[in-house]
Amino acid sequence: MKKYILILGFMFSIASFSQNITSKNENASAAQYDLLKKVNEYYPDISLSDKVVNFYVGDKIIDTKQEFAIKNTEFTSYELSISPDNKRVVFNFVSEKSGKIYGAVVLVKGSYVRTTFNENLGLVDVMVNGKSACIQNIK
Repeated sequence: MKKYILILGFMFSIASFSQNITSKNENASAAQYDLLKKVNEYYPDISLSDKVVNFYVGDKIIDTKQEFAIKNTEFTSYELSISPDNKRVVFNFVSEKSGKIYGAVVLVKGSYVRTTFNENLGLVDVMVNGKSACIQNIK
């Protein structure tokens, strides 16, 4: 009997925690676009686009991605994500020329701080408002 009660309790607890995630192709909100515009101003290798895919649980945005047509570009992969609080852009680029480059741009006290990891060269680069603050070789 205890087994059945535990199994039923487990099943109901899983059902109550499951969430329905939906995605919508949309124009970026004003806050999302403002973040992307400022990031692109300091870091032009991060593309500026007003088209996003927002992921929702109910009416709340939990993640935002941008998709790019990479045909006829140097990239084999180009991914961009915006945090729900519109204070962070996470990126991941892959090309045959540069290898894998990934990192984030974070809005900190009015400054746009970028941390970039270049796997091909073994470098970590920290930039503040478009100016390099620290480059470290990690090989």
